[in-house]
Amino acid sequence: MQFTRLHLEKWRNFYEVDVSVRSRAFVVGPNASGKSNLLDAIRFLRDVASVGGGFQEAIQKRGGVAKIRSLSARRYPGVGVSVHIGENGQEDLWQYSLRFTQDNQRKPILTDEEVRRSGEGGPEAARRFRQDRSRTAAADAPRANQR
Repeated sequence: MQFTRLHLEKWRNFYEVDVSVRSRAFVVGPNASGKSNLLDAIRFLRDVASVGGGFQEAIQKRGGVAKIRSLSARRYPGVGVSVHIGENGQEDLWQYSLRFTQDNQRKPILTDEEVRRSGEGGPEAARRFRQDRSRTAAADAPRANQR
């Protein structure tokens, strides 16, 4: 299995970007164009999924939500990361998306998380987590890390 598409919203210097990923990808561009930030989004997903990692750890490694969020996103502070996963020519077998922000004490808040298997539309096809914005992700860390 491999990533086939990466979509970022308000991630570091990207307000919104959608990248199609093939079996071999080269990331080139001038200095300060976002090459490292694009790769960091992939590392962020790895950190979220890693044993002993999780959402809180991935945010903390990057210095908090304020360090991740695009500077141009002051008015709409939510950050989103979405990835499509496929294999053997099927580009979108699975989709994983994650949205988060921070509260007034700068604690990360996981606002939306979804895992979806393509081609299936029933309630079993998607595992979705939505959180009341007034609660912090720290309160739900065991729940979020069980995924």
